[in-house]
Amino acid sequence: MQELLKKVEIKSQGCIDFISDLHLQPSEMATFEAWSRYMRSTPAGSLFILGDFFEVWAGDDFLESEHADFENRCISVLKEQAPHLSIYFMAGNRDFLLKDKALTTAKMKALDDPCLLSAHGHDFVLSHGDAMCLSDIEYLKFRQLVRDERWQAQFLAKPLQERLAIAKSMRIKSEEEKAKYRGAFEASKSDADKGNSQSESFMGLHDVDSEFANSVLDTFQSDTLIHGHTHRPGEYALSGNKRRIVLSDWDASCSPPRLEVLRLEDGLLSRHKLS
Repeated sequence: MQELLKKVEIKSQGCIDFISDLHLQPSEMATFEAWSRYMRSTPAGSLFILGDFFEVWAGDDFLESEHADFENRCISVLKEQAPHLSIYFMAGNRDFLLKDKALTTAKMKALDDPCLLSAHGHDFVLSHGDAMCLSDIEYLKFRQLVRDERWQAQFLAKPLQERLAIAKSMRIKSEEEKAKYRGAFEASKSDADKGNSQSESFMGLHDVDSEFANSVLDTFQSDTLIHGHTHRPGEYALSGNKRRIVLSDWDASCSPPRLEVLRLEDGLLSRHKLS
């Protein structure tokens, strides 16, 4: 069983990329194609995928199914780039069942959540971010359940078709929540442009808890947290000159497309929009 890395140290000065929340799925081929082009053109020497890479993952045995053409194409792209790109994978709330077989086939290294990255003279804490949304009490109960090894063993023992049906049901519910969530975020950005004092209020939505994020950074003795999950890309100040940097989700079909990479180069972080 592949050990989860709690710390990664990169001594080379080549650039490092971070992505998350691509939600790759056969119905969103434009996003897959954009990601494939990125994988074959990135100048990075290391890539960190911080969760929700796939929209759903019902178990590694799905790769042997006759219905897994798309997933196998994704794994093939990863494997193809592995000789010159070190790829690190952190599970999200959609793909937490992606395990050793898929990781080994794709030549990816598994990350613990959170984990520490030391590179370019700086320390960064990496996380998917879902476990830090403390106000989302019902989800955290669900997360604790599905991350339990006994639950996973029982779930993976079910027939594949039953697992896929359960995953589809969960995904539909999640998509309904995400639609409301995206609308509220876009409205809040519009309010911010107009100077609305309530622009930072996301009624009924959940975000990373600032105090908890601060405590995690203190534990790792770092001042920068990089995470995904919330679909609220940006940089957010924390106490004590700390900060959290939120990765963008990907959607090539929306207007304008959301296709963005966070890149560490020469010790500096910058956002790169892809076409």
